[in-house]
Amino acid sequence: MPDPKTLKVGDKIRFVSIPDEWSDPNVFVHKDDVKFMKAIISRGLPSRIYDVDEYGTPWVEMRLQGPDGLEQHTWSIMEKTGWKKVVRRG
Repeated sequence: MPDPKTLKVGDKIRFVSIPDEWSDPNVFVHKDDVKFMKAIISRGLPSRIYDVDEYGTPWVEMRLQGPDGLEQHTWSIMEKTGWKKVVRRG
């Protein structure tokens, strides 16, 4: 499993599944977070790391179609599952 702390600004990732960590009975995940994750998985597009905070946590920024048009979202990558780093071809 990849470690999100190895990601750097400019790296691209693709969300591929609901993180396994979310199935832990001791972890609470809000239903809106699950809905959001399903939306970015179905979108199928890669997301670029735009920031790594002071704790080493990488952040992505994305736009999704909402009921009132495009919505801007940010999301931190804390789980080791549910995403894959996009490797450049060539």
